[in-house]
Amino acid sequence: MIKYLKNHFGPTPVELPDILKQMQNNKEIILIPSKYFGHNQRKYLPNREPNLEQLTAQAKEHIDWEIERFKDFNAAKISEYSHGDVPYIGTEDGHIIDYEAVFYRTPEYSVRQE
Repeated sequence: MIKYLKNHFGPTPVELPDILKQMQNNKEIILIPSKYFGHNQRKYLPNREPNLEQLTAQAKEHIDWEIERFKDFNAAKISEYSHGDVPYIGTEDGHIIDYEAVFYRTPEYSVRQE
């Protein structure tokens, strides 16, 4: 299970830096440095076709739904949104967010299939 750390900008997957480094070393992604409103930005572009064999149709549908839901959010808006979620609110800065906290969300952040 992926662990998330509460940091200033929002929940951050703890393993992300290692995963990105491994993918760069394996030439699976390319790092493209750029500027966004005067701030340094890193974009990672795929350097190969994705392997979707282990992705279920339901998982793909959910990913597509989330992309559609947040497509107009910039980084600041995503950060602001994440700061209102119960798991983030209930975690001390710099600590791992308790996975079980996802079951105590407000309706705005809860996505349940009944």
